[in-house]
Amino acid sequence: MSEFSGMDDLLQDFLTESTELLSDVDSKLVELEKRPDDKHLLNDIFRGFHTIKGGAGFLNVDAMVSLCHRTENLFDKLRNGEMTLTPEIMDTILSATATVQDMFVVMQQGRMPVAANAGLLASLDAVLQGEVPPAPVIAAPAPVAAAPAPVAVAPASTAADANGEPPWDVLYNALLDIENPPQVADANQEVVIDDLPAVPAAAVRAAPAAAKGPATMQQPMSQSSQETTIRIDTVRLDQVLNLSGEIGLTKNRLTTLRTDIMAGKMDSVTLKALDEAISQLDLLVGDLQNAVMKTRMQPIGRLFQKYPRLARDLARQLGKEVDLVLIGEETELDKTMLEDLNDPLVHLVRNAVDHGCETMAERTAAGKPAQATVELSAVQVGDHIQIEITDNGRGMRPDVIRKKALEKGLIDAETANSLDDKQCLQLIFMPGFSTKDQISSISGRGVGMDVVKTNIQKLNGRIDIQSVVGEGSRFTITLPLTLAILPVLVVRVCDQPFAVPLAMVREIIPIKSEQVQEVSGRATIVVRDEILPVKSLARLLGWQETEVPSFGVLMTSAEHSFILAVDSFVGRDDVVIKPLQNIHPHGVAGATLSGDGSVVLVLDMEDLLHSGTSDNAAVRSSQFIEQIAA
Repeated sequence: MSEFSGMDDLLQDFLTESTELLSDVDSKLVELEKRPDDKHLLNDIFRGFHTIKGGAGFLNVDAMVSLCHRTENLFDKLRNGEMTLTPEIMDTILSATATVQDMFVVMQQGRMPVAANAGLLASLDAVLQGEVPPAPVIAAPAPVAAAPAPVAVAPASTAADANGEPPWDVLYNALLDIENPPQVADANQEVVIDDLPAVPAAAVRAAPAAAKGPATMQQPMSQSSQETTIRIDTVRLDQVLNLSGEIGLTKNRLTTLRTDIMAGKMDSVTLKALDEAISQLDLLVGDLQNAVMKTRMQPIGRLFQKYPRLARDLARQLGKEVDLVLIGEETELDKTMLEDLNDPLVHLVRNAVDHGCETMAERTAAGKPAQATVELSAVQVGDHIQIEITDNGRGMRPDVIRKKALEKGLIDAETANSLDDKQCLQLIFMPGFSTKDQISSISGRGVGMDVVKTNIQKLNGRIDIQSVVGEGSRFTITLPLTLAILPVLVVRVCDQPFAVPLAMVREIIPIKSEQVQEVSGRATIVVRDEILPVKSLARLLGWQETEVPSFGVLMTSAEHSFILAVDSFVGRDDVVIKPLQNIHPHGVAGATLSGDGSVVLVLDMEDLLHSGTSDNAAVRSSQFIEQIAA
């Protein structure tokens, strides 16, 4: 039973507001260390902490009130000029804010937090008395654990084939829910909208072929680790309400016209009015869709503000001086993507501070400023978001990365000799890769960058690396604005339409037989002096080609570029992907409905390229897709 019985609503409001306030206070504290004489900044910090203390007092959380009161007194002395801010004092303050954050977690579980650590309270008391705080502790940033790989689980009532996968007729039947969606709830039915529904992932990854042992259910993420509510600007909600009203009026007009037509009124005036009403409805639905999507968009600054504290604490622990610069905090991204983007950015910021930035002595010896700079920026480019993490540190040496990968057995000598510098940089994303010889609490286990790449791919994005030895490195993450709607290119092969993610498409080219050349047993085409392999979509699906492909889609995957050979094109479209529940056919990310109501499979090209090398995988995918086509 909750120790806050009868105050649950007040508790949730307090935790929502205070968590944001504390995150803002942490970010401003890092800024205060750079500008200790900024009275305006100090006043903002004081007010934020005072608000948290007031809410804790109302909820009778005495332990938090006591800690906040001491810290608030310290802020008061700083803003009155009775005390000068030092790194040791800042360490004590940040330890206090971290303890308050821990208390929030305890309160989220419905329990009353215990008193703060006696050592921390003694440090605060010592600072208030003008003494040097005893043994200030810099908490090392907690390592971010890699998420367990998802494992496909068939329903208990579903028989599995010899390969551990459900029969294809069962997979086909599962798609009936896509063609026959459930009816919309009655208008009078109460709908709870407090929980923010998760957007279906644009790429449903297939279970690894190697995972053929007893299937286990993927562990669900704890609810306490994810926010289930969202704050929306009332202006955006007003826009949704106005558009809903306009659609209602248009629906009434269409109902009247339908009655007239059913009564035999088919004159030109009626048909013209019908055409105008449908056109109006088309525009309104498009506007409503955009307006609803905007309600999910949140400024990325809410995520970015967590990292200055992280970079500052890690730099102090490593004996470095690092300035984290944030750019483009107002850039908006889908709320669910913000949550999934946190772990990759934590890894990249920590790696920039730990691996990228040199010590002060090394930078001075190299003729650089003693303080290193890490820049975290976000900008919207078309229908994508581009996030960059740039440092002016030591850069990465491709030859060292190649050597380390070879030593750890991640690649063989033949592969190592064939890699250029750009491909060598991509080796850092391999599971188990690390340049550290000693394992520490910060790095050395070779899991961080593997997690980064995996999580970015789950968000339908890609990550690129640029690095210059002695000058620094830049990691560029490109993501769609939202996973709810996926831009696709619809192609046709063997008279069956398929959708491929438009983010991977570079251009469309005609394929002429005289252009195709065989290199090392593989069909290739030279495009602007670049030799690209040609991969037949029909063969990747395990089908026999009914005609020679006439067109090629020049695509760029996470690892390489290639030309996908297809018969023809249907066109570009923006689709809403329906995930295939409890089934994971190789190379299929999900399904959508075309304009005529038929099912169109959305291909997972990364998985299709890998599973296409397996004859069994290709056959099973072929059987599944043939049933859909039928």
